[in-house]
Amino acid sequence: MSSCDDDASVRVKIMRGYGKLLGIPHIAHGARVVALERVGDCEISMFEALGAGPAGAPLFWMELFDLRVDSSLDSCGCHNLGDAADAFEGFAARARRLAEPSLCAAFATEG
Repeated sequence: MSSCDDDASVRVKIMRGYGKLLGIPHIAHGARVVALERVGDCEISMFEALGAGPAGAPLFWMELFDLRVDSSLDSCGCHNLGDAADAFEGFAARARRLAEPSLCAAFATEG
């Protein structure tokens, strides 16, 4: 698959996720969230900011979440599809690096 095909599939995934996000009913004290992809022990998700944002505020946020420690590793406000695609690809690359076995674990199994 070419880089252009990869970029197109990421954009389609984000557009579908945004459609799902908008289709989730509002609840009193919580943000709407959609999981986009799981990479190793990390999840890339999309969520809306709570409350009315000022003009120029991001349309939505993306987050890289570590499921092992139940903690956010990074997040990014996205104003458009390009921002979201860049964030998604950066988060996916970081998650893939985190999923690689550590050198210490590789040496411990040798021998």
